[in-house]
Amino acid sequence: MKNQRILLSKALVIGILIFFIVTSFIPFVVPIVAEDQYFTDYRPSYVRHINITFESGKYTLYGEIYYPANETEIYPGIVFCEGSGGYITPYRWIPKGLAYEGYVVLAFDFPGQGKSEGIFPIPKFSIRFLLGIYLRFSAPIEILFHKYNGELIIATSDALTYLLDESPVKNMINKTSIGLIGHSLGGGTVTETAAQDKRFNAVVALSQGNPTIIDEIDVPIQFQGGCFDILTMSIPNLLSCYKKANTPKEIITISGGTHVGFSSGLGPPWQKDICLRYSIGFFDYFLKNKPDAFETITTGTSHLSKIIKSRYNFGEGDRFLT
Repeated sequence: MKNQRILLSKALVIGILIFFIVTSFIPFVVPIVAEDQYFTDYRPSYVRHINITFESGKYTLYGEIYYPANETEIYPGIVFCEGSGGYITPYRWIPKGLAYEGYVVLAFDFPGQGKSEGIFPIPKFSIRFLLGIYLRFSAPIEILFHKYNGELIIATSDALTYLLDESPVKNMINKTSIGLIGHSLGGGTVTETAAQDKRFNAVVALSQGNPTIIDEIDVPIQFQGGCFDILTMSIPNLLSCYKKANTPKEIITISGGTHVGFSSGLGPPWQKDICLRYSIGFFDYFLKNKPDAFETITTGTSHLSKIIKSRYNFGEGDRFLT
C-alpha cells in the first residue's frame, strides 16, 4: 500500500510537470487566432499598423507599430517586449488594445527571435499557412547569449530611439510620455531597461521582473502575475520586485492566471481583460495624467486573487484594491 501511494505521488508530480511544460509551448504549436478573436473591437478605422525594421548593434530587428487612426493628435508612445522564444503574433492583442485607447505602440522581436536577425540565419521554412506559427528552433538557445551580452536591453532602447526619431509615426508621439511593457523574459527586460534608460516614464511587467535592480527604477511601475503561473514562480518573483520597488508601485494578482495566458496560450477568459484594464489604467494615470484612471487601477474586480491580494503604494503605504 505504501509503495502504491509513493508511485501515485510520483505520477501526480510528473503529470503536473508535463502539464505545465506542454501549456508553456501551447502558443507555439497551435493556430495563432486567439489574438484577433479576443480583441473584437479592433477595426482598421480605429487602429492602424505598419511593419517596420530597425537596426540594433549588428542586427536588423523586425517590429510592428500599432497606432490610432486619427493621425492629427499627439499620443504617448509605448514599447512592448515579448517572451523567451516568442514572436509578435501571440501578443498582438496587447498593442492593439493599447492603440485603441490612444497609444502608439512598437512591438518587436528580440535578436534571434521571430523575424529578427540573430546569430543563426532567419529560417526560410515556415508553416504559417497551416498552423499560423513561425518556427525558429534556435531561439530558446540563442536568446541566452543575447541576454548575457546585454543585447536585449540595448535592443529595447534602440526600439524606443527608432520609434521617436525615425519611425513614420514619430510626429504623433509625445516624447515626454513614454511607457514600457513586457511579458516573461520581456518583463525582466523592461525592468532592466528602465533602470538604465531614463527616457521611460512608466513600466508594466507581466509575469516576471528582475528584483536585483528594481530599486534603480525611479518611475511608476506595475507588476501583473497569474496565480497559476507555478513553473516560473511568477508570484514570488513579482512580490519580491514589488517589495523592493520605489513608489509609485502596484501589483495585480490574477486568480487562475497562467504564464502563457498573457500571450495567446491557455489561460482563463478573464486574464486578458484584467491585463488590459489595469495596464491601460496605469498608463492613463501616469502618462496621460487622467484623474479618473486612479479609480480604475485602485478598484478591485472579479477574478483578482483573494489569497495573495492585489495592492498599491503611491507614497502613502500599501493599500489593497477594494
